[in-house]
Amino acid sequence: MKYYEELVFNTHGEVPRAGGISKQGTFKGYWGIQYNHAGTLLFSLGKEQPVIVEGPHAFISYPGEHFLYGSPPGKTRHHCFICFSGKIVRRFISGGLLVPQRKNPLIQVVHSERFYSVFCKLREMIQQPGGAMQPRAGWMLEDLLLQLQEQPGTQMKINAFCEHNLQTLRQEICNNPLENWDFEEEARKLSISYSHFRRLFKELTGCAPNHFLIEARLNLAEQLLQNDVLSIAEVAHKCGFPDEFYFSRLFKKHRMISPSALRSFNR
Repeated sequence: MKYYEELVFNTHGEVPRAGGISKQGTFKGYWGIQYNHAGTLLFSLGKEQPVIVEGPHAFISYPGEHFLYGSPPGKTRHHCFICFSGKIVRRFISGGLLVPQRKNPLIQVVHSERFYSVFCKLREMIQQPGGAMQPRAGWMLEDLLLQLQEQPGTQMKINAFCEHNLQTLRQEICNNPLENWDFEEEARKLSISYSHFRRLFKELTGCAPNHFLIEARLNLAEQLLQNDVLSIAEVAHKCGFPDEFYFSRLFKKHRMISPSALRSFNR
């Protein structure tokens, strides 16, 4: 199939535990899908002030513009990227499939597991030798671009009181992930139903409250796993998980690496 012959995959990768600034500068000659699958993302485009978002978000990187993105101090994130170039990019742009978003460039990925699954399959295709899988890899790239366009573009209107209190709650959860958080009680404090509270919280953070709490506890677990003082069972207990096996399954699901493998990686 000649349609995808003009597509070049320049680079790709996945960093389950990226820290610090990943990029500060311009991209030369190629475009990319940059995807924050989990954790905290700091992002700025051009001369705009950096913003911080939590959970699955993506953006299109492209030549000529200044990008700044990474993890805020003391935070990590699960970073994935696929960069590409070639004459076919012009067709993507002219057809409206690839659009540089100067305004509101960050896209919240609602169906993150589906998006991440295609992302991983595409990376597997790219790594196949000989180029036989190039057409299918090109099709998967188009699928990812279509999924980004299909994400909900409208956001809920949140009054200032709720937004301030939810942002404060978000920070308190990050600072104290081991607290016995009762999100129904938090909703009552705001005089709103739990279902509405859950929608607003997800709108602001990218995660439902319980998912956000799990992420905060997994972030703490990552810090504790950096040394060999505590066993994995002790780390699980200190991070609020009932047992080592449940913790290991959950950690691997969310971080794509087992606790023991991460510990070995950090040695």
